[in-house]
Amino acid sequence: MKYLLIFLLGVTACGCAIDKVSSAPAGFVTAVGDKLFDQASGGRRIVLRGVNAGGWLVTENWMCPNKIAASETETYESFVQRFGRERADELYEVYRDSWWGEEDFANIRSLGMNVIRLPLGWRELMTAEGEMLEAGFRRIDWFIDRAAHHGLYTILDLHAAPGSQNGRDHSGEVRFAKTFFDEKYLNLTCRLWRTLASRYRDNRWVAAYDLVNEPEGKVGGLSSDPAVEKGIDRLYRSVREIDSDHLIMIGACWDPCHLPPPAKYGWTNVAYEYHFYAWGAEKDSRKILENLEMHRDRERKDGHKVPVYVGEFTFFVDEAWEQCLQLMAEEGWSWSVWTWKNTSPNYNWGLWRGYYHSPETDALKSDDFETVKRKWRAMGKRGVFQRNRRVTDIIRRHIEKYPF
Repeated sequence: MKYLLIFLLGVTACGCAIDKVSSAPAGFVTAVGDKLFDQASGGRRIVLRGVNAGGWLVTENWMCPNKIAASETETYESFVQRFGRERADELYEVYRDSWWGEEDFANIRSLGMNVIRLPLGWRELMTAEGEMLEAGFRRIDWFIDRAAHHGLYTILDLHAAPGSQNGRDHSGEVRFAKTFFDEKYLNLTCRLWRTLASRYRDNRWVAAYDLVNEPEGKVGGLSSDPAVEKGIDRLYRSVREIDSDHLIMIGACWDPCHLPPPAKYGWTNVAYEYHFYAWGAEKDSRKILENLEMHRDRERKDGHKVPVYVGEFTFFVDEAWEQCLQLMAEEGWSWSVWTWKNTSPNYNWGLWRGYYHSPETDALKSDDFETVKRKWRAMGKRGVFQRNRRVTDIIRRHIEKYPF
């Protein structure tokens, strides 16, 4: 609860932080044609370049210190069964406090970045019956406030939707995928977005609402599935019932042809989002660049004349970072690296890395309550995570070369 106490002490009755933040943005980040501006009329061109806060509010076992179950939901259920709900919640409070802190915002800004994509999970924000959980929203409040203090926008990304939008571990649930195929879960997701839009509709430091991460519908599915496409439209309209100003990110699985033209549903002030991982060619810089060039060509041929946002990507060889960041700059695409922190020793996952997988770091099925707490609390010690200097130096040089 440390960070919540800090946040509450720094907030007045009107909800404004006492601690001075950077100058407020001129307006809301807005799509004008295929470019972004910092306000709808008379604004300055802006390119969002930053990083994901992956692993904080939605854990993924491969990149977080946890070997309890296949997904965060099952891990939480295991804790509830073994320790009771109150103690399970306490463990996740310790985890959240330890994974992310004030220094992370400062370190991100030091790279010249201007945005953080914040993956959200429904379990932190609402019950299975749809009751909203104020503590979870206060945690988001704190994040947006502290990011703003360092001059950073926040993109709110619904990474784990009620019912699971794709059945993958990063949705928090691998046992089923029902968000777009069960009215109960789609209604819950719409309700959650109406609540988020109501809470942040006036906050200009929120750059965009990212409706749902990788909306495959099911493992191996596509966002062009009629049920998925219509479900995305329902989410869009839920936001627009409340908030007409914020930019909305609409994710593709996986290419421009898998998203409809905005006019089909009357979508306005939207950016289209793509995730780029050159699976199968991770260590071949030539093939990685060719893969991204292929995506660029598809965008030029089949794109919808809206801003492009590469919401997730990483490269496993240094040359690919140089070449692909150059290509994205030439195209004027916004982007956010996956991800900021990572406990996997493999490749270049994570701009801040450490606390690598081992029996001494990972929460295990055999660990008692105090052992899990000790392991997760240890993540917060200074020096446990170290800067991935090779990659961060490339990113800093690139941003200096292509200022906003």
